Amino acid sequence: MSSHSENIARRHLWITAGWLAIAHIVLIFAATIPMHSLQLGDSPATAADALVKSSMASSFAGGYVSYLGFLVFLVGGLLFAQLLRGDGIVPRWLSSCIAGSVVAYVAVTISTGFAAGAAALYDGHHGADLSVITTVNDIRNLGFILCAGLAGLFAVTVGLAARATGTLPRWVTVSGVVIGAFAIVSVPGARTGATDVSTMLFFLWFVALGIAALRHSHHELDDAADAVPAMV
Repeated sequence: MSSHSENIARRHLWITAGWLAIAHIVLIFAATIPMHSLQLGDSPATAADALVKSSMASSFAGGYVSYLGFLVFLVGGLLFAQLLRGDGIVPRWLSSCIAGSVVAYVAVTISTGFAAGAAALYDGHHGADLSVITTVNDIRNLGFILCAGLAGLFAVTVGLAARATGTLPRWVTVSGVVIGAFAIVSVPGARTGATDVSTMLFFLWFVALGIAALRHSHHELDDAADAVPAMV
């Protein structure tokens, strides 16, 4: 019954991966409600509204919700890396690339994006010069921009791994590679809005990936049912 039990476990893990992907996006969008984001190149007046005059409590609350969202992404992304790990050397290499991009993406986001953003907000409410806190916040923005490439690498490698293992529909593989590649090449064009577009496309694709994972769990259930008579 070991094969049957393993298929049941994989089914539950696919369900978990699907809901974690959806939960990540829900948390990210929920976090934007109480936050005041300052973008790269905004005017001093906008910077003062976002970092000095805004509510520090609500901004920190939104930041914490976003922080939780990225912890969810870390767990979910590593789970996708495991589920898409095939038997051949190429799928195993792609699985390692998925895991590496997830860890790097979350690490850079937390260390540069969240930490610098929180520091700029805190210092802005405690008398720091506007030019100083704007500079610190620019580190946050540039960290998020560079993270678009890591998110793109995740999407590309998930798409290729899904193709190599044949576990997810073709649209997941094609859209993952296309959207991921666009995210990578959009980094130099961040001031044109290209990174914002790639980020929204990545969010949509990640929700769709979660839905595909939930649907794939039914295939694991069918495999589990087929495995029972084979073991009798």
